[in-house]
Amino acid sequence: MDNIHVQLRQLVAEACTYPPESVERRQRLNQMIRTIMRSGKLWRESSEYYNDALQETWEYCCGNLEEYDPERASVITWLDNHLKKRLRTWRDRKYRQLNRQVSLSNPETDFTDPIERVAANPDLQPVLEIWDQTTEWVNRDPDRVLCKTCFRNCPEINCQVLFQKRFPSETPWNDIASDFDLTPAEAKDLPKFYNRKCLPLLREFGISQGYLDPSKTRKKRQ
Repeated sequence: MDNIHVQLRQLVAEACTYPPESVERRQRLNQMIRTIMRSGKLWRESSEYYNDALQETWEYCCGNLEEYDPERASVITWLDNHLKKRLRTWRDRKYRQLNRQVSLSNPETDFTDPIERVAANPDLQPVLEIWDQTTEWVNRDPDRVLCKTCFRNCPEINCQVLFQKRFPSETPWNDIASDFDLTPAEAKDLPKFYNRKCLPLLREFGISQGYLDPSKTRKKRQ
């Protein structure tokens, strides 16, 4: 067994002998985390939510250290497994959020969640790719259509900026209005502008990429 795995198991064993809030336990945990990060052996990827998932993994580790079983896996493998679970949760959450955003642009659209389409396949890579391609489209705005679609002729308040604020973080509308020093009337109209002007652009992108099926859109009754 590699020396690092022996060292990490020893640190976990020592940490578990001290009370949860003790200085000694925190010292062992900090040393364990530093050792793992320096080793470069922990799972890494370039997703935008990797650091969030990693932070949640450290919190889980510190709060559930006694759950580690050295007979079943190394410390790094144990953390890798939890980190990958957290990443899958983030991917699921982000794409479902995007699904809600697109569906709002047409409430009568029969929209099938791509996550459901790949439910039989545990590999969520297609979902991640869709999310990454959509956020890249928002950030690059290759046709400049997002940044040219402005709220009340205010170039600094455009669909690109609003998309960046609304997903994945779902910044509250009141906070966005405050950021732009909008009047109460303007703040009230901003979500309406977003629904009428921005979300249809997102939906058009989804159709162009094959994420949405336009044939399943039911026209409103006259």
